[in-house]
Amino acid sequence: MSVFLDYKDIPAVVIGNFAEAHVDFLGRCSDPSERSALVWGEAYHADRILLWAGDPKMVIVSFPIAHAEFIRHHLRYPHTEHLAPENPTYHLCKDILRETHLIEAILAYAGDAKRIQLIPYATTPEFYGLLSTLQTQFGLEVLTPESPAPDDFWLRDYIDTKNGFRVLASQWLQNADDLLPLGVSCYNIEKAIQVADWFSRRGESCVVKADTGESGIGTFVIEGTGKGLTPEIIEHLSSDPYFSTELIVVEEYIPAKEQISPSLEIRVPKLGVGEPYITYVSRQLFLKFGDFCGIQLDKSLYQTSWYPALESSGLQLAKRLQQMGYVGHFDMDCIVRDDGHLYLLEINARRTGGTHVHDFARHFFGEDYIEKASFISYEAMDAGTITDPAELMEILKEFLFPMNDEKNYGLVITITRALQDGRFGCIAVAPTADLALKLQQDVLAHIRKVSTLIP
Repeated sequence: MSVFLDYKDIPAVVIGNFAEAHVDFLGRCSDPSERSALVWGEAYHADRILLWAGDPKMVIVSFPIAHAEFIRHHLRYPHTEHLAPENPTYHLCKDILRETHLIEAILAYAGDAKRIQLIPYATTPEFYGLLSTLQTQFGLEVLTPESPAPDDFWLRDYIDTKNGFRVLASQWLQNADDLLPLGVSCYNIEKAIQVADWFSRRGESCVVKADTGESGIGTFVIEGTGKGLTPEIIEHLSSDPYFSTELIVVEEYIPAKEQISPSLEIRVPKLGVGEPYITYVSRQLFLKFGDFCGIQLDKSLYQTSWYPALESSGLQLAKRLQQMGYVGHFDMDCIVRDDGHLYLLEINARRTGGTHVHDFARHFFGEDYIEKASFISYEAMDAGTITDPAELMEILKEFLFPMNDEKNYGLVITITRALQDGRFGCIAVAPTADLALKLQQDVLAHIRKVSTLIP
């Protein structure tokens, strides 16, 4: 059994409930086609969970993963299998209960012992519904090593919000005044407009954030002009559906010529099982402000001037959250000012955008992987005219990991479902960060060259 799991001898079922975790927020989008694209766009990220939690495991996702055989046979996951519903909806946990073949597969995987461990992308109300049904209706013993008890679920939701993070961090961190940007929590958009206007009149830029914003959606940057908000900005804020039904945080904008946005992921075991520990630290990559598209992971990040403060504050928060009943992964997103000053921005209370990179690296290279390679994960690679996963794998075959039989060089395909939208996800693996970036650029140049040749 996998050495990645708390219960090493108990079959693991991994649930890729990405859309389910974000549909409540993204569902506010007023345009039906855009709303569908946003929510299903989250579900496409489930492709990468084949790399989670080592091998063996059963993975259940909303859509079949076209490159699964590459993962199984080239990356040492021979006993990882995956299933998907025949008629997927936004709520994968409900789909599992509705479609008999998925329930039957879980029961068979549990074996005669009738025991499994259930690991979600994010703990949701629907996940608890699945858990309860498996226990009561089908008689399984279900362990949830990465989910809080149902009575403590409110804490996962609370710390996942912008306001909740600010409240708890300001109480628990002795140097919170240095670590948190100046900010105000507002109970409606009218109050948020007043606060943003206050920042602007002082000549200070600010960020308006929906409490449960996701990947830059529900986030708006306002330049400090010294003159207050324009009618156009006020109209934009007033009409934005993402600001309409929840708390709004308005905080100072941290200027930086070089955008350095670290993210620290921490795993929090159940209280009494073990101490919280850091899984990895990364530098986040963005398409535009707040629009996350990947990470850079290499040992140089642990040697920066800002890392000690990030490590200390992250573990302090993790220990207090564990005492309150939190269980599972979370990452803490930050930004570094040009003078090296670190600011903490928010927590994402779930497995995160770099978990698959860490888990793959640990699985393939061992616990000391950071000494052996550097990694750049990118989820929005331009696919050019390529729309078929098999065609993508064929065109990139000379780059695929392990490239030229080198143990620490090559491209790992992570997301192919998004090819229908003209992009795919991958991890560039190389001995150094510069070589990983060059590999990524070489792959992109090759795709562009091939695309010009395809009629």
